[in-house]
Order: sequence, then structure tokens, then C-alpha cells
Amino acid sequence: MSELEEIRKRKIEELKKKLSKKPKSEAVSSPIKVTDATFDSTIRNHQTVVVDCWADWCAPCHMIAPTIEALAKDYAGKVLFGKLNVDEGRGTAIKYGVMSIPTLLIFKGGKLVDQIVGAIPRQHIEQRLKKLMG
Repeated sequence: MSELEEIRKRKIEELKKKLSKKPKSEAVSSPIKVTDATFDSTIRNHQTVVVDCWADWCAPCHMIAPTIEALAKDYAGKVLFGKLNVDEGRGTAIKYGVMSIPTLLIFKGGKLVDQIVGAIPRQHIEQRLKKLMG
């Protein structure tokens, strides 16, 4: 085996190891804070992301918060949950047409694939997630 072939083989093995390792952030078991500045990289760097668009003054947002916390824990490593305060992240809220809160924006492969508006029961959210995860 030539030196070039050995180097190529070693590099391929290194790449395989890197690709097989899950980024630590994928196993996050509680929602992360998402801002206008971090939004694009968050949805791009994770396969499935649920972003809870909320505001501190929104009572229904506070009602759904424990459900989002529980889902983040139960789906750690499969789905990343984030929270976007729409008062601080107006640009993202406008970009995705968030007119009412709470709104859950669901992304798969960096693309918006579903949107849930209102404080709905956990079962309904899980149903929609399971369809996407197939």
C-alpha cells in the first residue's frame, strides 16, 4: 500500500468517527434559549427542532411551558426544544409569521414543516412529532 493510500484510508476513518459521534447539544434535556442571532444555526445544526414562541406576559405560554419542559426531557437526543421570546426575537417571529402565541414552530432538516398555535395538550403535540419522526 502506498503512502498516499495509507493517508487516504486514515483520513476516511477519522471522518467516519467524526460523523458517527452525536454533538453534545443533541442530547439536551431542557429547552434552550433561542434568539434572532442563534435561530438559523440552531435549526440548521439539529435534525428536528421545536421552537416555542412565547412572551413573559402571555398566560397561555406559561400554561404550556411545563409541557415543553417535559417533552424536551422525554425526547432528549431526538428533538431539540428551544424557546424564543417574541418580544426579544421580533425578527424571527415576523419572518415565520407568528401572529399568536404560544406558537410552536417545528423544523426538520432546517426547514419549517409544521406549526402549532395555542396551548394545546401534550398528546396533540406528540402526535404531530411522531408523524415527523416516522
